[in-house]
Amino acid sequence: MRALDEAKEFVRLHARHMGLSNAEIEDVLGRIRDLDGVGEGGWVTEWSRLAADRHESGDASEAADLYVLARFPCADTPAKVSAARSAASVTADWLAETGAGERRTARVGGDEVSFLFSRPARTDAPLVVMMGGIVALKEQWSGFLGLSRRLGCAIAIADFPGVGENGVPYSRDAADVYTAVMDAVADDCDADATLAVAPSFGGHLAMLCSARDERLRRLVTVGAPLRAFFTDPDARAGMPRITRAALSRAARVSHDGLADRLDELALAPDEIAALRMPVTYVASTRDEIIPNRDWRDAAVLNPGLSVYAFDDVHGAPHHLRQTRLLTLTALCQHAGRGGLASVLGLLTRRLMRIRPLYNGPIATGGTP
Repeated sequence: MRALDEAKEFVRLHARHMGLSNAEIEDVLGRIRDLDGVGEGGWVTEWSRLAADRHESGDASEAADLYVLARFPCADTPAKVSAARSAASVTADWLAETGAGERRTARVGGDEVSFLFSRPARTDAPLVVMMGGIVALKEQWSGFLGLSRRLGCAIAIADFPGVGENGVPYSRDAADVYTAVMDAVADDCDADATLAVAPSFGGHLAMLCSARDERLRRLVTVGAPLRAFFTDPDARAGMPRITRAALSRAARVSHDGLADRLDELALAPDEIAALRMPVTYVASTRDEIIPNRDWRDAAVLNPGLSVYAFDDVHGAPHHLRQTRLLTLTALCQHAGRGGLASVLGLLTRRLMRIRPLYNGPIATGGTP
């Protein structure tokens, strides 16, 4: 598959997560003829034009999402860097106008990492840290800030290492980004009780962090790489070019140097077995990036891992209702909203017939 065709297919999936109109997305994709160029038919130009229209019409949230797509899969050209900055600028304006949250900074070694934060009404409110993966920007998650007041928790949203405004390269040490964010907001909430909502590579980093920071109490993730993705020769050979390019960019290594970095990032079996926090893991049986072995092996190694597997591709874009129900249930439980969590759990189990495919070492059933 050509790089442009691959990018279009990936963006269709990401746009579904963002809630963007399928017709609108197809209209833009139909005009794009060049992945790296600018001008008529250029990737950045066509997405940025629609983003500017949305911003002018007052829809800052959708404008930010469209600027995120304009810099997809990573900001590796001046035009894509500009699009990423526009996403951050539009979101900052939206935060100032709505009061939904604020921009904060955390320090990781010598780097300052910007993140979005919604301060809770009470300083004893638990913390939720959200982090996407290698092709996402924190700005596309900004709508979650509104849950802070409704659920009674603090919410911090950070870019993945090497992505957006996070200049820390993706490595094992980059797990300190979670710790730095928790430290930065510890006076505003109860950071000793932190839930991570972190799909894809953000989930991998949260697992690394939990081994060194016990404040991270629980994880909800979708399609996180664990071990086989990093070590299996077939997984490496079949890795989409977009994933390889975004990984190299995030890790700040050359394409030739990526193999060594992948070796370092793989979780050892004893690391998976030693994970202390419960993990809700949404898997896709047709995932084109993460091998099924990753979550099947991990579920056997660790009884705290509950896997919900769907017949879908990476990110489970065709099962968004199920994924959102599982995530919202975890958020309510974490925020102490037990009654609401029970209702959501009932909906999850009975109306949508979702139950773990793997809950620890025992196969307990499948998902429709």
